[in-house]
Amino acid sequence: MKHNIVIFVLIFVLFMPSCGQNGMISSNTGPDLPKDTPVSKQVSPEIMPLPSPEPTPEPTPEPPKTAVLMSAGDCVLHKLFQDSAYIPGEDRYDFYSIFSPIEEYLAESDVSIISFESAATNKRNDYTGYPLFNCPPEIFDTFKAVGFDIVNNSNNHQLDRKLSGMFETRDNIKSRGLDVLGVYDGEEPRYLIKEVNGIKIGIMAYTYSCNMNELALSEEQRYRHLALIDRERIKAELTDMEENVDVSVVCMHWGVEYRQQPTEEQKQLAMDMVSWGADVILGSHPHVVEPSEMIEHEGEQKYVIYSMGNFVSNQRRGAGGYPLTHKERAEDSMLVKIVFEKNPETGNTIIKEVTHIPTWLWRYSENGVFRFRIIPVPYKDFYQNNEYSEDVLYEAYQSYDRTMSLVKDFRHEP
Repeated sequence: MKHNIVIFVLIFVLFMPSCGQNGMISSNTGPDLPKDTPVSKQVSPEIMPLPSPEPTPEPTPEPPKTAVLMSAGDCVLHKLFQDSAYIPGEDRYDFYSIFSPIEEYLAESDVSIISFESAATNKRNDYTGYPLFNCPPEIFDTFKAVGFDIVNNSNNHQLDRKLSGMFETRDNIKSRGLDVLGVYDGEEPRYLIKEVNGIKIGIMAYTYSCNMNELALSEEQRYRHLALIDRERIKAELTDMEENVDVSVVCMHWGVEYRQQPTEEQKQLAMDMVSWGADVILGSHPHVVEPSEMIEHEGEQKYVIYSMGNFVSNQRRGAGGYPLTHKERAEDSMLVKIVFEKNPETGNTIIKEVTHIPTWLWRYSENGVFRFRIIPVPYKDFYQNNEYSEDVLYEAYQSYDRTMSLVKDFRHEP
């Protein structure tokens, strides 16, 4: 019994600190709570709810890359055209006013090309027109000023001052900070690569002949310095270029003068070049506009224009050496604008858009001298502010109709 009493007293003493009056629970760490104040349950840290993780944001897709290529037709620099740019008493030529209306359009391009059918040496007393052209090199100052990047000199007049004149022309082009196509001194590869916004554009050029002046060269010289149309060589060089670029552009000086349709041989060669890797084929030489078309190859659209016409020349109504009708067609040309788009995820590059901007070459008389001016016509009734007379605009819009009846704009629809 004594033992039971002792055990009871020990238990009572052990539990006394944890109890207050009336058996209410009291804190042994904080101040006394008022009577009858409930105590909140304490949650064990082990069972505290964890915050929900923030969802991982989806990565923003990289937008497509784009590059814009623009090309003009042939510059055929007749003597009357050269004389229109001569500054009397200063022994210099200024072609800028002729080309200035296209400057704002070329500003939209990343890479631009113009075809130049002439030699351009430094001999001031040796400038001539048809049939052997030689032009003041100041023409290249104007090309640079209005925004051209590349001069295509692969054509039937590039040897009009023989091989030495061809290389002097090349030097004059390059001295203005312009690139040259179609004239070589044995260098490889025989094409240009322009990289824009991560898109590599390869460009090459060929001509059907140099008006037989190439026959004065040896076979080795022809092979080394010129770019004459040869199917096997085009295939080999185009295949090589295609392996190093995203898009391949081929400038072709070909076709039948004054004919507004390509030959069957041209169409077959165009199909073959597309199969070898060409994405764009830019034609010149016939002096008139020929049709454009889109060729589907392996699910993608490739662009061909068989002739862009005369960008500048003195071939026009009233001049000799033309068909008896429709001489005005030699006054028609265009700027071709091509937008490439590259998918940064797949690396695939397509033709996104093709736009044709028709141009008409206006010739007028001023102080007894013929002057020339390129008039671009993006669409009918474009000019609304009396920039030109009604008679001039009538002719410009007629030219627009002739050109747009042969070409068709394109837009890729996914």
